[in-house]
Parts: sequence; structure tokens; C-alpha cells
Amino acid sequence: MHRTSMMSCTAVLLLLVAHPLAAQRGAGGRTPEEARTDSVFTAFDRSDSPGCSVGVFRDGAIRYARGYGMANLELGVANSPHTVFDVGSVSKQFTAMSILLLQKDGKLNIDESVRKYIPELPAYADHITLRELLSHTSGIRDHFGLLEIAGRDFDGTADTVDYLRYITRSAAPNFEPGTRYLYSNSGFVLLAQIVYRVSGMPLARFAAERIFAPLGMRDTRFQDDHTQIIPNRATAYMPRGDHWAIRMSEFDDMAGAGGLHTTVEDFQKWLRNYDSAVVGSRDIVAAMTTPTKLKNDSLAGTPPESWYGLGIGVGTYRGLPVDSHTGVWGGYRAAFLRFPNNDLAVATFCNFTTAGPDTLARRVAAVWLGSALAPDVATAWQDSLRHAAPASMSPGSLATFAGAWRNDVLGEVRRTDVSGDTLYMLTGRRAPLVPLGGNRFRAAPASLITFEGDSAGAPNRLVVRSATSATTFTRVPLASASAKLTDYLGAYYSPEVETTWQVRPDSGGLAVMRDGRRVGKLEPVSRDVFLEDGSTMDFKRDRSGRITGFVLEAGRVRHLRFDRQPSR
Repeated sequence: MHRTSMMSCTAVLLLLVAHPLAAQRGAGGRTPEEARTDSVFTAFDRSDSPGCSVGVFRDGAIRYARGYGMANLELGVANSPHTVFDVGSVSKQFTAMSILLLQKDGKLNIDESVRKYIPELPAYADHITLRELLSHTSGIRDHFGLLEIAGRDFDGTADTVDYLRYITRSAAPNFEPGTRYLYSNSGFVLLAQIVYRVSGMPLARFAAERIFAPLGMRDTRFQDDHTQIIPNRATAYMPRGDHWAIRMSEFDDMAGAGGLHTTVEDFQKWLRNYDSAVVGSRDIVAAMTTPTKLKNDSLAGTPPESWYGLGIGVGTYRGLPVDSHTGVWGGYRAAFLRFPNNDLAVATFCNFTTAGPDTLARRVAAVWLGSALAPDVATAWQDSLRHAAPASMSPGSLATFAGAWRNDVLGEVRRTDVSGDTLYMLTGRRAPLVPLGGNRFRAAPASLITFEGDSAGAPNRLVVRSATSATTFTRVPLASASAKLTDYLGAYYSPEVETTWQVRPDSGGLAVMRDGRRVGKLEPVSRDVFLEDGSTMDFKRDRSGRITGFVLEAGRVRHLRFDRQPSR
């Protein structure tokens, strides 16, 4: 949910001097699959590093479970299958189950308006259903994005009142409800509040009584109080230079979008419920694991392989149907994969920011599924791109690809320019593009940039391709070199986040200040359009040409208006 620190090359070299934890290994020999699973986690199977716990589940039972690295570096406690992790957004399926249990009880209907249950939401929410909250198709702005724009410190504390204040003050949705998919934690904050208002119990208590206790999940709970003591909980870490620093967060006293604490052993009991339906019913399980349809009958999610049901991802991986989700909170990272047609599931819970648990889970799944998986086309594509030989291009040839580019659906802009003999792309950071010949360039870590056009002239489209998707940007006029930067100076206020941004001169350009602190530099892209650390600021003018405000496009927060304040 937040930005995380990147590990320095020095830290990587130091941390890869392994100290295996033989005491964590089970007695007796290991099968080839178990040995290969251990090899996936070799880099942090050691006594001076945090790590992960993995669970491999087959036919509803634990087939292999083990911990790697340390749950607590200060006390010398190792990770194990009993270690408790905050699993972040993996929590959402439990919130979804709670809502569907209340529907089964006849206490709500997921196709009713959210304002029936939370009337303090703005009028636009009349057209948002609980189903759309459950499937990230509501258009409600993500409260974490709003809080960040407002300058809230994610290492502080926040609770239900804080979250609901920002959500209910949001004056407009990101898009017309039901027409698009855009991940929003706000929807699950609202769902947790609905559980409380309908059942009379906080989500933590409701889930404990209706889900965890019936399934025997004794080490699982929703945390709704950051001061709560949780036995066997791993401490979360992040790399800092050549050592580790604690990366816990107090900024989550509200269960729903996250907050679930569990172990890989307990998680097996939950995954088994997808087949046994001890909690809920087969109809509920089917509803959760069916891709959501948008109003135009297309599927909600990220094409072509990742769709979203109700609180859970539903797609395919290397030719096999898979249910999945990832989770990020503080220094915790989590991921699980469930292959319903192959009686196999994998859960990987980690306690450091750079773990990459989704990649680890896929590698473990490949060990146990073997030839049942189709060839790994995505990895092969990435490897081929990384190893493609660079081409030689003159600065004059590269100049053809310089320009400004925009995708209005995503609210994102790009700028490309030439410096020396290199073409760069600006997306909030300045990244070199490696020419591969013709109109093709490689961007780190594994993206293919192509420039396309409808004529023999300069290209009018920029396409960013990954192994599984493509996003098209259209050329827009470049920012004028004669633009008066003084036009933009001043204070801009957003009543939705109760925040003022100041645009001030900065080393020949412009920067944004908030509460006396520099937020970031403004990079010009096209007329009245600037990039600020990856976000887009569209300045608006009245008929006389005077700047009246700007609209901010910031990922999961779209169309947030700031109005220019009178000069004092």
C-alpha cells in the first residue's frame, strides 16, 4: 500500500552470505519436491535475515510447511509454520465471506445501494452496490491515496473515524460505478463498517465467531487495535543500507481492507473451506470465485489472465485456473495461489519489504505442479527482452521519439526526451530507454516500449508492453518553452482532503510545498500538464486565460480538484 525502500547492491551482497538454519528442517529425509521448495528460499534461510513461511497444501491437507529466516532478529526467534504474519489484502476474502454470510442470514443484499447502510456517503453512492465494493468496480477513491495526498504519516495511528472521514468527503467517484475495475481499499473499509452496522458486531468479532472458530483457526484474528499483543507474531523489517530496520505500522486500527493475522497452518483450514464449504455454502464459494462482469459484460480485472471475483482474484496461471491474492502492509508481504482443478495450493507469508511473495509462490507451485503447467511464456518473454542486444542509434534518429504522451482512461502521462545519445522516459522518475532497433526500446526491469504511427511521419502512439499486457499512450503537444511559470505560482486548496498545496519557484522550475515541506518537483509534459512524482497535475484556466486550479490524477485517486486561493 505504500512505497518501500530499495535494497542497495552492497546490502544484497552482504545479506547473501548464507547461514542455513538446519534446526528448522524436519527430521528424516526430504522428497525431491521438498528439497526444491527449500531451494526457492535459500537466499534468506539464515540466522541474520528475516524471511518467510511457506505452506503447500494438497487434497485439503498440509503437504509441506516450513519457515525460513527469522521472525525476530532481536530475540533470535526463527520463522516457522506457526509464525503469525499480517497478510495485508489477503484479508479481503474474509471480509467478503462475512458480507455474504449476512446476506445468507437475510440481513442484507449485495445488489442494494451502499447508501442504504452508510447514508452519510455522498449522493453519487446511490448508484454503488455492495457487489461493486466487493469487486473493486465501485469507483470509490482509495482512502490511502487520499491520506497520502493530505500528507498523513503512515507510521502514525488511524482508525475507522479517520478512514470514513476521507471516504465520505470525497465528492466524486473515479469513474461511473460498474464500468471499470480499479482496486480500492475504501470499498472494504465500508464493507467492514456494514458488517458492524448490520450484525452489531465489529468485523473482528464477527469473523472470529462465524469463520475462524468453526474452521478451527485458533491462531487467526483481525487486528483492530495496533496495541494488541499477538502471540508468535513476526516482526516486520525493511533493508536499510547494509542492515535491517523494523518496518511495523501503527496506521491500521480498522480491519476489513487488511488487518488479518494468521499462520500458514491456519490458512490451510481456510483454503480447505473453498472445497468443503463448512462455513458459508457452495453458492457463496461460487459467488466469490466467479469473475465479476462490468456493465458492458466484459470481465473486471487486469486482462488477459487476472480477473476479480468477490474479495479474491480469479484467473489462470500457465494454463491452469487459479484463485489468488497478494497482501502488503508495513514490512509484511503475503501471497497465495489455489489451483482448484489440481488439488494444490501454496501460501507464502514474509516479514520483509523486498520479499516478492507472489514470485516465490509461483516458483513453489511450479515445483509441485510440474508438467501440469503450460510453458512459462511470460518469463521466457522477459528473459528474451532482457537479453536482446542493444542497437546503435544517433541522437538525430532518437529525436523522432521525443514527445509527450497521454492515456486519458488511466489518467497517466509520459514524456520522452533525448539527452546526449540516450532517449529517456519521464514517469515521475527519469529512466533510460535502450534501443533495440527500429521503433523498439527496452525499459527496466522488463518492459518493451514501441512507438507507432499511422503515417510515415513522427509516431503518434507510445505502447508500453509487459509479458501479458499493453497500454497505449497518444501523443499530445509538448509544453511550450515560452510558458510563463509565474502563471502557476500560488496556493491551491482541496476541501475533500482539507489540504493546501503551494506551487513555488524551484531551481528554474516549479515545486509543490505542503505544510512548509517540499512534496516534489513539477516536470512539464504538455500545455498546463505537469508530472509530480508519477501523479499528473492538469491546471485549469478561465476564459481570460487565468489559472483557476488543477485536477490531480494519482493512481487510485482520480479527478481530485484543487482550487486556487486568492493572493494575500
